[in-house]
Amino acid sequence: MEKNYMEQLLAQIREKRARESVQREVEDHIQEQKASYMADGMTEELAEKKAVADMGDPIETGIALDQIHRPRPAWGMLAIIAALCATGVFLEYMIQTTRFSTEPNPSAFQNQCIYATVGFLILCGVYLMDYTRIAKYARHICTGILLLLLITLTGWIPVFQIRKSLYLTNFYISMDILFYLYLPVYGAVLYSLRSSGTRKLWNLLFYTIAPIFLAFRSAHLSVAINITVIIFILFLTALTKEWFAALSGKRPAYTWLLCFCGAGCLLLPILLFTTGHLAPYQITRLKAWLHPDAFAKEAGYISTIIHNILNSSQLIGQNTALLVSDYPVEFTRSYLLTYITGTFGILAAVALIALIGLLGAKFLHICIRQKNQLGMIMGLGCSLSFILQSVEYVLINLSLLPPGGLYFPLVSYGGSGMLQTCILLGILLSTYRYENILSEPPYRNASVKMCRKTEIKNI
Repeated sequence: MEKNYMEQLLAQIREKRARESVQREVEDHIQEQKASYMADGMTEELAEKKAVADMGDPIETGIALDQIHRPRPAWGMLAIIAALCATGVFLEYMIQTTRFSTEPNPSAFQNQCIYATVGFLILCGVYLMDYTRIAKYARHICTGILLLLLITLTGWIPVFQIRKSLYLTNFYISMDILFYLYLPVYGAVLYSLRSSGTRKLWNLLFYTIAPIFLAFRSAHLSVAINITVIIFILFLTALTKEWFAALSGKRPAYTWLLCFCGAGCLLLPILLFTTGHLAPYQITRLKAWLHPDAFAKEAGYISTIIHNILNSSQLIGQNTALLVSDYPVEFTRSYLLTYITGTFGILAAVALIALIGLLGAKFLHICIRQKNQLGMIMGLGCSLSFILQSVEYVLINLSLLPPGGLYFPLVSYGGSGMLQTCILLGILLSTYRYENILSEPPYRNASVKMCRKTEIKNI
């Protein structure tokens, strides 16, 4: 009877990947009800018949479950992302028209249109793709990324970049993109190593430390710090969820959490030391940020411009103290929020920051509320990348952080950053789309296995 009931019910589920989780859920419920009725004195056959009858009509129940276990659309978030991409194109158009006579790259506006369009299409493609396909080959992907970064660092490949003629210009892919793309895949590696024995913990250590070391050796300092922070957050998240039973079986999880935090605090200055401390230009940039007046005509000219624009800006409209045509070209593209404040007013910049903040909060909420732990950890790496880069960009534009490598997700000029952001957000939205379809696969905790082995020996 139960078999016939399940066949009729599952025939109503259109999404094939959801049938396994629905079958497991319904069968578990039937077995629980059956056990309850048998405990009350019913025979096994009668208890099964009664438990199946309690589930209701299989056709109606199957249709109701089909409505639940379907891909979840993300039209609202896709619309906001498209609006932010369009904002970046509009800002590039404004820069192009106001500085056309002195602009060194007259095709920048066309390039930004291409970057935004192609990036958004890639995002939609990744969004429609099942993110578990990436997780399936997580260790291979992470190993490939690390090998490519190591080859680049050793000089076997002098510069990792792809050049292609687009409107008489070159399209570059920065090496930094690999570090950010590593993060969600690293989360999948953490998930794959859950309940692993002590031997596999060496793999965990390798995939955690290697990217941090390579980042401090080859990437921008801001990128290296971001990568370190996100990797530690992902690792600590896995620890708090007690994925690594080999650790918690010997010592409490909080002890390892504190040890790893302490190791991270020591690792950061050690890595800075092994890379030869800070570069001379970085030291000069820090001094100029702390004392902008003393370096007003040298390294501190950027901080001076930011202060002048912010102090003379109005709530609405362009300031009159420093015209748009007076902005240096490299400053205009790198400090878009400051440019918006001086060109359109403080409220326009606040509105853009609020929109980015709400989107980042929504991304983080998706991860926290995620039912599937794999989707949670992969989405967390993507959302933290978006949030940290956005916060860093805002603080630098407010002169609360020293000038550095800047990228405002979805808005800044450039194809490399747009590609990175769109792939990460595509993975994040994919976890949202398939949340009600892909169930959490059951697994046995390593500590439970150890307990069962002990019980068998005692018997």
